[in-house]
Amino acid sequence: MSIGVWHILDLVDKYGEDAVCKFISDFSTKKKDCHRALNPDIEVFLKRNAIRFAREKKSITYLVYDEDDGSLLGYFTLAHKPIEIPTVGLSNTVIKKLEKYARPSEEHGEYTVSAFLIAQFGKNYAVDDGKRITGDELMKLCNKELFDVQHRIGGGLEYLDCESDAKLIDFYHDQQHFRLFGERISNKDSKRYLQFMRFI
Repeated sequence: MSIGVWHILDLVDKYGEDAVCKFISDFSTKKKDCHRALNPDIEVFLKRNAIRFAREKKSITYLVYDEDDGSLLGYFTLAHKPIEIPTVGLSNTVIKKLEKYARPSEEHGEYTVSAFLIAQFGKNYAVDDGKRITGDELMKLCNKELFDVQHRIGGGLEYLDCESDAKLIDFYHDQQHFRLFGERISNKDSKRYLQFMRFI
């Protein structure tokens, strides 16, 4: 299987918005043996906001597909945003790395850093129940895009938020080696989200 990655606006320019909306309409985070979607927010973002956010330059979505049959396998959305990282609990080694990219705030005991945000990340369970691509493969494709940007403009830190879910924590912390640095409560739905970072 050959895997391709499309910048969503390149796809819109080539085929038109209606065709792209139809292409992404079958995306689902619901496994066959589950009664509910694993993460409905990922579906909603892709179908309702991805194109608009890309046009407004808030974030860019990349569609990952099987070049053999054109199936949508997953997607990720990237942005570049400032983040505040508390110094509490950080080792001297991590702090030294942070100081390459961040500005310290002694008053608040934190660093403000401009970093790459993995804003959305998910597999399409409507295709082979999500088994045609692994989370690790999707993350490698995501980081390839980030490495290309890093090569052109610099930067050295990526971060993401995820729900406080054991499987997600295992994937991001244990498998992908992201470091937990904080948490936030969503104003929209009062959910607790964990914040992870990783040097690239």
